[in-house]
Amino acid sequence: MLFLANVPAAYRPNDIDRWATLSVAHPQATVASAVTFILGLLALAGWAAGLGRRAASPVATFGAACIATGAILNAAGCVAPLVLVTHVMPGCEGASCGPVSRALLGVTLSLDALFNLLLGMGLIGFASALWRGERAQATLAVVAGLTSIPVAGQPFSAAAASLLSVAAPLWIAFVLWTSLRMWREARGRIQP
Repeated sequence: MLFLANVPAAYRPNDIDRWATLSVAHPQATVASAVTFILGLLALAGWAAGLGRRAASPVATFGAACIATGAILNAAGCVAPLVLVTHVMPGCEGASCGPVSRALLGVTLSLDALFNLLLGMGLIGFASALWRGERAQATLAVVAGLTSIPVAGQPFSAAAASLLSVAAPLWIAFVLWTSLRMWREARGRIQP
């Protein structure tokens, strides 16, 4: 989101036309943001796949698959703003660009919403495997999951979109916590 500092309308359902205008006004930031999101989402999909391989239950495995699938779909959706500023807008003039801009950014917003739904479901599913021995981590997963699910309404609701400011720090904390634990466990296996 750092690259989108000059594009405050990004991912806001009521401001898709403004999002398009600001994206065109800041094409380098839009491209940098798209590439960064794509790489981060693909890394998240890899993290989820690794978590799924370690999952202790079918529900947790399904949860990890939900997260990985959502991340890959969202990464695909992040290509649309890049296409908008590099291919569509340079050859488009005036009001005729509006429908295509809205369609591309609407797809991006919708796939991001689907990601948040699948992420929330996945975190809750994965929490089931943690509940017995890792209550604090499981609780964080449930809270992050429950706050991520309503963000799925973001294509239709600015209020749902605004919940991302609460949900994102929670799920990022869960990802970092579990990543640190996996790294420590892997490191312990390597040492003689």
